[in-house]
Amino acid sequence: MNFIRIQFFILLLSATLIQPSFSQGEWVDPKPLDSEELKGKIEHDIVVAQDGTGHFKTIGEALDAIRVYLPKPLTVYIRPGIYKEKLVIHGPVTNVNFVGENPENTIITYDDFAAKDNMGTFETYTLKVLGNSLTFKNLTIQNRAGQVGQAVALHAEGDRLVFENCRFLGNQDTMFASGENARQLYKNCYIEGTVDFIFGSATAVFENCEIHAKSNSYITAASTPAWVDYGYVFKNCRITSAADISKVYLGRPWRDFAKTVFINTEMPESILPEGWHNWGREHAEKTVFYAEYGSYGPGSTKEGRAEWTFQLSEDQLLQYRNDLIFSGSNHDADYYGNRWFGYAKDSSFNLEGAWKKDVKNFPQIKPVYATRNVDVLELRNQVYKSLGDRKLQMDVFAPKSMESLSPGIVMVHGGGWKSGEKELQVPMAMALAGRGFVTAVVEYRLSPEAQYPAGIHDVKEAIRWLKVHANEFGLDSNKVAISGSSAGGQIAALVGLTKSFEYEGESALEASSKVQAIIDMDGVLAFHHPESAEGQVASEWLGGTYEQKPEVWAYASPLYLKHPEYVPMLFINSQFPRFHAGRDELIEKLNVAGVYSEVHTFSESPHPFWFYEPWFQPTVDLMEEFLSKILNY
Repeated sequence: MNFIRIQFFILLLSATLIQPSFSQGEWVDPKPLDSEELKGKIEHDIVVAQDGTGHFKTIGEALDAIRVYLPKPLTVYIRPGIYKEKLVIHGPVTNVNFVGENPENTIITYDDFAAKDNMGTFETYTLKVLGNSLTFKNLTIQNRAGQVGQAVALHAEGDRLVFENCRFLGNQDTMFASGENARQLYKNCYIEGTVDFIFGSATAVFENCEIHAKSNSYITAASTPAWVDYGYVFKNCRITSAADISKVYLGRPWRDFAKTVFINTEMPESILPEGWHNWGREHAEKTVFYAEYGSYGPGSTKEGRAEWTFQLSEDQLLQYRNDLIFSGSNHDADYYGNRWFGYAKDSSFNLEGAWKKDVKNFPQIKPVYATRNVDVLELRNQVYKSLGDRKLQMDVFAPKSMESLSPGIVMVHGGGWKSGEKELQVPMAMALAGRGFVTAVVEYRLSPEAQYPAGIHDVKEAIRWLKVHANEFGLDSNKVAISGSSAGGQIAALVGLTKSFEYEGESALEASSKVQAIIDMDGVLAFHHPESAEGQVASEWLGGTYEQKPEVWAYASPLYLKHPEYVPMLFINSQFPRFHAGRDELIEKLNVAGVYSEVHTFSESPHPFWFYEPWFQPTVDLMEEFLSKILNY
């Protein structure tokens, strides 16, 4: 067994050191295809190249070939070139990523304008996007008609659209970001124009963008519907202007309920002191919402701003998180269950921060750090699940010398379902591996990235993956337990007690997620319960408050499962009842079912007691004793 584990480690190290390098689209067979013959049939990735080295020479041909309402996402790789095409991405085209090499050399351009054949503004687009759940990266979208009046480069009315590292070039009406229920994200983009060059009704966030004014005029002209909470929101952007420009307004209302907010935006001297314009309609001053927060630079003066506009307070700023801006009745998850607009990692829960807080009330505590054990094999960052470009990983620790297969423990970290990382469980995982267990600490998707039940599906897939690879780690796949701390304890209990599809999720692995035992360290068993104090943090994970989604709060509570698969459980708790809400009732159900359970409480201990001595070693002892008994180890 020792030989097998060492050989696998050598193989893994070799695979890590010798990684193939791919450029854009190399892994896609680039032989030319017939767009007419394959119209509406293609479901695989596509390469577009003007020189004939891709599947198609034009983007339009690729669009014609894509199957509508794709069963899974695909990517259209657009190789460098100037593509003079007038393109429409129709509503049934969804879940497609359009990726160029970089915006400097991958350009989509056309030259229509409103006065040309009397076509009107909304037919002047270079690219019209009506489909939903689409992303665009490393592209330039250009209308090169010149100074001839309205001439749209991008006409976007789809929902869940993401534009990243793109350039939008034009003059008047460069970007029509619209759609009454449309939500759009523009990230690290460059947008230029003359008059009203960002206009429309969408709820759109512009992050880290450069907004370049080419004339003395107006940047935005929002037409936000009255019933929409947010319109255009600019975050951490930079406004620039041409050298001879001196009179630029942040916006004027195309319609009476326009909403536009600039947050932490650099403003040049060309921004007029009043900042905003009412478009000659005084009554609109009472209905629009124009606001700023943290503007800086020579054009950011507050004193001269139009008196009917606002400066956001600190409390108001909290309402401008992307998850709140983009919330609504429409779906906010992509094909993989992730938030379509991305997320910012929350690192608020960590060992150092927890210790600084807890040492005030428990001065004797000593944080426990991972230490290497020469008798333990460490296999870090094993990818167990791929979600497009997102790779979920686990760290596996296995005893090097065992005469027989070892029992396993899948370990789930805490952090309020929104923070934390797998490394928090490593000290305990290494300690248990030193006692003969194969341990795996698991990364899973937290609420900023994907809401419930994504994390449950992830942990179940981790169990299946570990079992599929059992021989590589010397694992006895018939003796696997799951443990978790705090939020991880709740997840461990829910994962261990369920087997129906809504909890399992989809998987191509031929292994069961069933475990033989559960260890819950201060994880709640019921979200809505007299002892529970769960509120905002739980609602962020569960997709709403209890009043909004009572059924989800129940489904996610191990106590309230309709068809539980009971297995032996060990409860290790701190002194705080709120962290084991529902435990006693669950134990009663286990007793009725004739299923073994144990409870151990550390009196006068902090909530994350497992981080510190004097509780770390006793916790490891309790886990080993319980699992030895249950797994006959």
